[in-house]
Amino acid sequence: MKRDLLIEIGAEEIPASYVPPALESLAEALPARLREMRLAHGRVESFATPRRLALRIADLDSMQPDAEREVTGPPRKIAFDADGKPTKAALGFAKTQGVPVEALRIAATEKGEYLAATVIDRGRPVAELLGPLVREVVASLPFPRTMRWEPTGFLFARPIQWIVALFGDEVISLSIAGVTSGRESRGHRVLHPAPIPIPEPRTYEDALRRAGVLVSPDERRRAIEEEIERALAGGEGRLLRDADLLETVNYLVEFPRALLGRFDPRMLRLPDQVVVTAMRAHQRYFAVVDESGGLLPFFVAIANGIAENEEGIRAGMERVLAARLADAEFYWNEDRAVPLDQRVDGLRRMVWQEGMGSLLEKTERIEKIAAALAAESAPEARGAAVRAARLSKADLTTEMIRDGKEFTALQGYMGMEYARSAGEPDEVARAIFEQYLPRFSGDALPETIPGALLSLADRVDTLLGCLGAGLVPTGSQDPYGLRRHALAILRILAEEKVRVPLSRLLAIGAEAYGEHLPEAEKTIDEALRFFRGRLRNLLAEKGLPYDIVEAVLEVGLDDPADLDRRALAIRDFRERESFERLVLGFKRVVNILKGSDSEGAVDPSLLAEPEEKDLHRAAREATARLDHALASADYRGAMEHLLALRDPIDRFFDKVLVMDKEERIRKNRLALLAEIARAFRRLADLSKVVLEGERE
Repeated sequence: MKRDLLIEIGAEEIPASYVPPALESLAEALPARLREMRLAHGRVESFATPRRLALRIADLDSMQPDAEREVTGPPRKIAFDADGKPTKAALGFAKTQGVPVEALRIAATEKGEYLAATVIDRGRPVAELLGPLVREVVASLPFPRTMRWEPTGFLFARPIQWIVALFGDEVISLSIAGVTSGRESRGHRVLHPAPIPIPEPRTYEDALRRAGVLVSPDERRRAIEEEIERALAGGEGRLLRDADLLETVNYLVEFPRALLGRFDPRMLRLPDQVVVTAMRAHQRYFAVVDESGGLLPFFVAIANGIAENEEGIRAGMERVLAARLADAEFYWNEDRAVPLDQRVDGLRRMVWQEGMGSLLEKTERIEKIAAALAAESAPEARGAAVRAARLSKADLTTEMIRDGKEFTALQGYMGMEYARSAGEPDEVARAIFEQYLPRFSGDALPETIPGALLSLADRVDTLLGCLGAGLVPTGSQDPYGLRRHALAILRILAEEKVRVPLSRLLAIGAEAYGEHLPEAEKTIDEALRFFRGRLRNLLAEKGLPYDIVEAVLEVGLDDPADLDRRALAIRDFRERESFERLVLGFKRVVNILKGSDSEGAVDPSLLAEPEEKDLHRAAREATARLDHALASADYRGAMEHLLALRDPIDRFFDKVLVMDKEERIRKNRLALLAEIARAFRRLADLSKVVLEGERE
């Protein structure tokens, strides 16, 4: 017989950001534990609101099936005496496993013959198993921070208030943090505060819906979107889409109700992101825009159900936003009284990182790096890049960023707006903002060359400074975001808007530090190892096979976009039948060169055998064509030229003894193979490629 299972953990309001990861963990962990206990089940559905995490599992077995397992006991030589009778060791083993001694048998193992028994683990009623199992899973749910609030010391995001645990129509006996399970859930705190009995799992959603709770996140999200459409139906504008805010709001309410509010149109003179941030950062309001994307003096707030006094609630929301916008207006006006270039010296009093100097020192290094990068890759952008570098951190001294709390995330953006207000050229202002791009995986890259130069300069300075101070990320710990900075550098370089080799970028960064980076070469080597790991991940994320990634990384890290193109070309050729023979031939070349003296050039007069003469001629012809293909980044063409060496290499190894007893002949043949190896490695080290038979 199968029954549905429902588990609901009710609590005081859980922070919105805590809910999705915990719900995902619950939906993975409980079914996984059931499978470990040999219990089959059907569909798994998860539910959550700010006050609850719930899981419903359909068609769960009511009885755990029996299971057979093989158990090995003592060695045969001590399990039986000279007469073949079981010893105390055998009798004890049989008793321990709960089987008659006659059921024991001899099993052959790698270590010899041992006594063995087939043990049957009898299944138990599932209702008896669920209580401890659910408690274990709930205790394992991940939260950024947890609380203790009762004598047992149970840890959870917020105090647990109730537990629903139903198996069919039967209540599962369960106690967590002093709360005993039952069948009563809770409705909306205002709309329906009374307990809600749940007769059985399949009635869960309907029962809570009648009590003012949309317990399905998907249903609630759709309801929020419908409410927003209703609120804007009067034609005031359209919603400024914000997927992250929608996700947050979805876990702040149980029964969404949208309210359209207004604010003083005078506040639209503030920069757009200041207004939007004032709305979303703490109040979680959605901005409203016109058809061209311009902000309108409206907002949409999602209330958690409204029983009465809707106008009073709206007025309260408008008052709170008005106060925040008034603060922003004050900061904006005060900050503009002192232009950015007059604020730079104030960075002298601001620490960049403990023990790593001030923000003014960092700014001066960024100026040097940006100037050097521009001189080598984009001379036309040098003036704007250096000016933007000079002003890049000045907004950190402003009231808006320093004291504005919710506006601190606007650093860079505010620098751009203050620069524009002070009459700086737009390319300088844009670069100040773009220094922080990309901010996260998948974020936009700098659109302007000065912005790309400034982003590279800032990030390489941070990376070298932290690595030089020994602040290398470990495991999941990366407090200075060095992985993020490294990936951003690689993405910007891969875009090829700024053409500078990675090794040169690091050298320029180290030069800017001067004597303040005492072990510059060691730090650069550490940085290159760090970049190698990030580039490996970046290429793998594009679906490129790991072995081909390793092959192209051997060429060097200087040009990420170039490595990408090489890897794609090799991947395409992998499907050809001739590819495996080519790789095998190259691996034979590499293997025979290991530990051998292959220095010096090939002497054609010492080539005696037809096969080595053919290989030498083919290598010279292929190398000439390879030069042309590599110069034009035609890596598919380069592979074609290397494929031309496949047959000559095979014939050479079939007919020619490389390790000839005469030293001159031997060294000449090794030099020929070394020449071929160098040609291959100009494209990639194909010895890193794993062939089908090598995967075993």
